[in-house]
Formats: sequence, structure tokens, C-alpha cells
Amino acid sequence: MSNNRGRIGYVFTSSNTIQGYYTFIPELIAELTKVYILKGPAGSGKSTFIRLLGESLAEQGYEIEFWISAVDPLSPDGVYIPQLEVAVINGSLPVPIDPKYPGAKEEMIYLGDYWDRDAIKHNKKAITELVDSMINLNNEAAVLMKKAGEIKEEIKRATSNSLNLEKIEVLLKQLNDKIFSNRSKEKHYFASAVTAEGVVNYVDEISAYCKKRFIFKGPPGSCKSTIINELAQEAKKRGCLLEYYHCGFQVESIVMLILRDMQIALIDAGDIEISINPWDSIIDMSEYLDDDYDPFVVETQTSEALRNYEAQIKNGQIKLEGANNALKELKKIYSVAMDFERLDKKRNKIREELVAETKPEKF
Repeated sequence: MSNNRGRIGYVFTSSNTIQGYYTFIPELIAELTKVYILKGPAGSGKSTFIRLLGESLAEQGYEIEFWISAVDPLSPDGVYIPQLEVAVINGSLPVPIDPKYPGAKEEMIYLGDYWDRDAIKHNKKAITELVDSMINLNNEAAVLMKKAGEIKEEIKRATSNSLNLEKIEVLLKQLNDKIFSNRSKEKHYFASAVTAEGVVNYVDEISAYCKKRFIFKGPPGSCKSTIINELAQEAKKRGCLLEYYHCGFQVESIVMLILRDMQIALIDAGDIEISINPWDSIIDMSEYLDDDYDPFVVETQTSEALRNYEAQIKNGQIKLEGANNALKELKKIYSVAMDFERLDKKRNKIREELVAETKPEKF
């Protein structure tokens, strides 16, 4: 590999949604050549293993993509190395990931082999209480998020009832003609993640390399995500390489679509802060509502629902924060019992195996 440091990217692959905890990792690893699955409790060194392995491979010139956790945005849930078609992931997520083809495609690494069992047994009561607390708080947060989602749909309907479908059809044709002057390939990530710290998004950073961005603005229910979905279907027909970035709150809603080979981004800027560049195209979806649409009337009709929605989100965040605090305490217990020196040797062994498998392509 080159002596130049490889590019490092960061994307969210999980979030706390109205459906509960959700991750795209099973889809992302489905077609890979090799997957290392790390199993073990919080504090056993999974995220450190992933981060250090990724950074060391980047130093050797490999391109690296870190898959960021919604549970703790500072801790990666996985690292993907495109040149090798290999990923190393945390298999002990709230939705566990297990090998499908053990030994043939996936290799499982159990971090419990690297801890002091007596130290763990000594803290049995504390571990049990913290794990139970985390589960209960996460379940309570999921209930609140689901309620918030129902309220959000009510707020959207206040605007969607005024959509002018004829105008939207014209807009779709104009955008199709402007964007698209073969086998398609697609990947799915989160544009944002609902975390204990609130909603975190990297939309600006992820789309920074795009030469053209179409940014859709407008009130909830003004068809922004639907327009992006329609354009995605057209892009698939044209064989484009697509990256879908889903809403961290509602999985089915698309916040951003990137046509990687064309360096174009389509962004729903309704609920996120985003920097506007001189070369961006701004599309105000309020211009595609019926003439009798009155934003002040809608605001009055939905004000109570909006307050209720914000309250549910806030309460959900408090529950997630409580679960995160329990997680931190759990990490302290397990980290003290870990033999990280032995684990470092295992990580270095995997790195050496990956580098050794990289062979120059012959023509």
C-alpha cells in the first residue's frame, strides 16, 4: 500500500428510532468477503479494538469508513475497509449480530476470553442491576419515541393535505432532466442519530465533496422526502451508485441521497441545521402547496401537537441519558477486569492477516 494516509470517513449506522433501536450493519456486511464479529459486554474494549485497527490500517494507506454508534457517538460500532471488502463490527449491539457462515465468511472473537472471571463474579449484583436498568430505560425511551412519531405524522398531515400534486409532478420532471443528463448499487446509513446527547447529524460533512447539492426546504408534510425517494428510483434505473441516508427518528424517511459517481446530493433540510453553499440549489416546497395553504393557520392548528411532540422527544432523551449513564458504569466494571495487552496482540494479528491478504492486481 501507499505510504500516504488513507481517507477516513464517518457515518451513522444506527439510531434510536420510533421503531426502537435500529441498525443497518446486517445489510452493510451482507455482501462482504470477510467479517470479524466482536462479542462482549460494554467496557470489554470492542470500540477501542475497532478504532485502533481502523486507524492503523489508515496509516498504511487503506481507505477507512467508521460506522458510528447511536448508543455512544464517540464509540464506533464497526470499521469497513473498501479495498479489502472486510469489516470488523460490534456484534453485541442492542440488536445482536451473529455469524451466518461461521468460519467461512465470518470470524467471531469473544472478548470474554480476555477478562478476569473472578473480578466479574465479584461485581455480579452491580452488573445485573445496571443491565436491567439499561434495558428498562431503553424500552421506556422507545415507547416515548413511538408516541412522538405518531404526533409527527399528525403535524405532517396538516400540510400534506394542501399538496399540489400537479406542481410536484412538474418539479420531479425538471429535477430528473437536470440531474440525470449498469447495474445500480446502493448502501443505507443514517443521516442523523437520536442519542442520549440529542440528535446528532453529519450531513454537511458527508456531502462536503459533492459538486452539486439540491436542498429541499419546507414545513413537515410538504413532500420533501417523497421527492427524494422518487428521484432515487429514477437513479436506480440509470445504474447510479446510491447512498441513502435515513432519518434517525423515522427509518423509512430519507434525509439525504448521494449519487456518489455524479457527486450530487439531495437533502431534506426540514429538521436539520445545514450550511448553504453558493453552488447549492434551494427548492422551497411551500411553493408546491395549494394557493389556499395558510402557514399561520397550520401553525395554530399544530402548535399543541408540536409542543407534545417536543415533550415526548425530550422525555425519551432523558431515558436514553439514564441508560447511557448505566452503560458508563457497566463499562467501568468490565474494563478493570480486561487483559488489554492480550487483546492488543489479537488486534495486531488481525491487522497483519488483512495486510498479508492484500495482493497487487495483475493484468
